[in-house]
Amino acid sequence: MRCIAIAEWGQPLAELDRQTPVPQGAEAVVRITACGLCHSDLHIHDGWFDMGGGAKLELPSAMLPLVLGHEPEGVVEALGPEAAARNPGVKVGDRVAVYPWIGCGKCASCVRGAQEICVGENRGLGTRLDGGFASHMLVPDADALIPAGDLALGAAGSAMCSGLTAIGAIEKVTGGPKGEPLMLIGLGGVGLMGLAVGKALYDGPIIAVDVDPGKREAALARGAAEAIDPRAPGAIEGVLARTGGVYAAIDFVGSESSFGFAMGAVRRGGKVIVVGLYGGAATIPLPTIPMRAITVQGSYVGSIEQARRLIGLLRDGTVSALPIATRPLFGGADAAMAALKKGEVIGRIALTP
Repeated sequence: MRCIAIAEWGQPLAELDRQTPVPQGAEAVVRITACGLCHSDLHIHDGWFDMGGGAKLELPSAMLPLVLGHEPEGVVEALGPEAAARNPGVKVGDRVAVYPWIGCGKCASCVRGAQEICVGENRGLGTRLDGGFASHMLVPDADALIPAGDLALGAAGSAMCSGLTAIGAIEKVTGGPKGEPLMLIGLGGVGLMGLAVGKALYDGPIIAVDVDPGKREAALARGAAEAIDPRAPGAIEGVLARTGGVYAAIDFVGSESSFGFAMGAVRRGGKVIVVGLYGGAATIPLPTIPMRAITVQGSYVGSIEQARRLIGLLRDGTVSALPIATRPLFGGADAAMAALKKGEVIGRIALTP
């Protein structure tokens, strides 16, 4: 098998040749047909996350070499002898998305069905274990295979992070009052998918916020009620004047400025959901939280049940897939990552072996 790996933090990706794995136990081997490229791949490739105030969360070099790619899809090529018991609905030759957020299966989070926030031996594909930037991929648990049907190339894989992160955040606000505005900040791949999921599941107008005019145009074309440049003079004041404050703001960027905009735009009793990992730090006057009765909540990808539900919504047309551009994995991964870092991508890039 061929794969593309981080050999050194921040350096060009290295192509490696390895023996194609033979699945044991409940494992599966998937021949990769496409794998989405995510902003988190950029952070992992750098080897650190910005924690604000000059502080960094540095990833250990013991992780290297690491094959990136946590939005994989492909064709089941082999199953271990115990795989059928874990996932009786999947067989060799099936086209599948691979749920990458695989937990230990034993900790309290995994037992309650939230393996994406496993506190035990996390087996995240492309983040802890080797992922989908490869010709083949070893999946440690066949339960992670989700039938993709006839979805367009790249759509099922991109659903495993951009889509899953979107539905994970949107479903945190769908139980609120009906008809009130929802704000989405950052209309990259995850934000655009949040718009698509929100249009299907949220009962109220959706306001898109992005500094990029092309992404604002894309949001309007995909059903946003309005699209705002947060740098425009009086942007927050305009939102407050028109809406009285939004019920919830989902921050798909996770920067100091995007979080500040979200906090300024929500009404009393509203919610701010932080999703993005851009980085930085925020100082909140603590009395404002009870005085405004606001909720500040983090949202990290989503559960395997949400992933299965999302694939179903994509397959029946309830949720629209992202616009996806395919690029070659071998010989093209570094250029694709550079384009994403520069903000040149609307929707998702899917890398194809």
